[in-house]
Amino acid sequence: MDMAAQSPATQNFSDAVPDEAFVKRALDMANLNALRVALWQATGDAELARMGTVAVPFWSGVYDVIQLAPEHAERVKAKALAFLRSGAGSRLPHPEDVQIRDMMAMLAGKPVSDFIFEMGKEELNFVDYPRGVAWSGDGPPEGREGFHVLVIGAGVAGLVTAIHLGHLGIPYTIVERNPDVGGTWWTNDYPDARVDIPSHHYQLTVTRKHPWQHWFAPQPELADYIRTVADDHDLRRNIRFETEVAAAHWDESAKVWRIRLRDKGGTETAIAAHAIVSGAGLFNVPNTPDIPGVETYRGAFFHTTNWDHRFDHADKRVGVIGVGCTGAQVMPSLAETAGHVTVFQRSPHWVAKLEGYRDRIPDEVQWLMEAMPHYWNWYVFATYYTMFCEDGALFSIDRDWQREGGLVSRKNDALRQALTDAIAREFPDDPALARKLTPDCPPFSRRLVVDNGWFRALKQPHVSLVTAGITRMTPAGVVTDDGVEHPLDLVVWAGGFRAERYLWPVHYVGRHGRTLEEAWAKDGARAYLGMTMPDFPNMFMLYGPNTNPRAGGLFAWIEIWARYAVQGIAALIEGGHAAMECRRDVHDAFNAEVDAALGDCIWGLDGQASYYRNRHGRQGINNPLRPSVYYDKVRKINLADFVLD
Repeated sequence: MDMAAQSPATQNFSDAVPDEAFVKRALDMANLNALRVALWQATGDAELARMGTVAVPFWSGVYDVIQLAPEHAERVKAKALAFLRSGAGSRLPHPEDVQIRDMMAMLAGKPVSDFIFEMGKEELNFVDYPRGVAWSGDGPPEGREGFHVLVIGAGVAGLVTAIHLGHLGIPYTIVERNPDVGGTWWTNDYPDARVDIPSHHYQLTVTRKHPWQHWFAPQPELADYIRTVADDHDLRRNIRFETEVAAAHWDESAKVWRIRLRDKGGTETAIAAHAIVSGAGLFNVPNTPDIPGVETYRGAFFHTTNWDHRFDHADKRVGVIGVGCTGAQVMPSLAETAGHVTVFQRSPHWVAKLEGYRDRIPDEVQWLMEAMPHYWNWYVFATYYTMFCEDGALFSIDRDWQREGGLVSRKNDALRQALTDAIAREFPDDPALARKLTPDCPPFSRRLVVDNGWFRALKQPHVSLVTAGITRMTPAGVVTDDGVEHPLDLVVWAGGFRAERYLWPVHYVGRHGRTLEEAWAKDGARAYLGMTMPDFPNMFMLYGPNTNPRAGGLFAWIEIWARYAVQGIAALIEGGHAAMECRRDVHDAFNAEVDAALGDCIWGLDGQASYYRNRHGRQGINNPLRPSVYYDKVRKINLADFVLD
């Protein structure tokens, strides 16, 4: 795909300007700080560079958004209107690094760190494939055509890996158990599923100016985006759909992985691959219910990952088990038509309203992103900056603050109070219900839930919140530990995933006959940088142990992990090596660093139970390292970390 043809830098927009009222509405809706920087890049107007900024709390104080100071708003809009009417092109379509960094500082209102600059430059997407991989020499080395990579999964991780491999001319095959691309965004098609990260950050740098229809994309829109990525890069021809990997073992003599595939009919075939990149991901194995009597229940029962769209829940008695992100997201939709909804809550989650969460992106905004040179780039950067500028500080424990009587840190405690007050305001006449909905843990010790109509639905007379524990199921419904039987026509299990089961159910056997089960027997899954392990050469996993990021949307990190894996494969081929294996001392030192960092994070606090902790009690999901620290480690592979042969 020719990304250069899509670049806003070389277009002339004078023929595209609609009537002035439309343009003024577009400018009223603009992120004026991003617009100011885009306009400065296009014109060099010194007045724009001197304008000030202010920090405005967003999402109950989770983030501070850097906005243009209000006194400059009309001036920027007037300048932008004049520029758009002039039909002029940009004076700086291809800025140098020093210019980019100066513009970042202009938007931020202060100089930016090396981390913000380097990762932010990728997000700006001024060059084609800013997270791509290239050969280090003058051209592709000999032997690449004979090297074959197996990519597991046609979700975003697998597709991005395939794009990188394709650019390098390295043969690959993708194996996907579903009938289409999309991964978790194909599987999770329950009613009203959507992202909780802004669409303009929950996207890939292999695309530019995708016309998102919602500020926070719903599942159908996101699934369509992923299909577009696959089709634009012609990836389907290398995908074996409705096929899964049953087992893989390392053949030391041949230096290849021997892999057993199984199709949906149960037929098995054998293939060999010189390297494996697993994009199976974190949310791969549904957490199935373990409730006594579940097999006796006569009503409809399904997990949110296996939604039965043939079932009409209108006027039915519906039970929702689980109030995390999925349960809180799907329940309001069910409540719109169900006769009665019973919500079974084991423990409450923090829920926060997010401005514009369900809103469509107006046509005026879509037009401005197309028409104004560089505005799309700086809008994307501004979104990135909001999420990364504090480097994950909200998750850090401030020991000095605790010694003064605080719970976690000044900011986390302030967020907790703001969320508590917000719940109380939702239910001024029912303080008992407000207390039931208020967690006793710090925000982000479990995933913060976006309010998708959760509080509004709970106020309806046909919606009941049950906090008594579930003891068993009967043919008619659910019995709680207060002895009450709740008759139900449909039970929705919103219990999430068994996130600690990385790479499951594939049976991997590495060097010396070592299995993953043996490697991870002590305290669960571990890997160097969350991607590679001793005894398992030429194997990378994306979204592995302790990689759930402290900041940012997942798609950006997936691209970074895929780049690292393909960098390793390219270096292997260029160096004429047959195998690369992570050194044991490097692996162990990194994991010691992770364990130490957990002690300074809210995820390491005692008594915090969630899917973050595995059966050993270890938090093996989230990455406690500051994003800046982790990015520096994974930005470019260090071959000294590996044994090459």
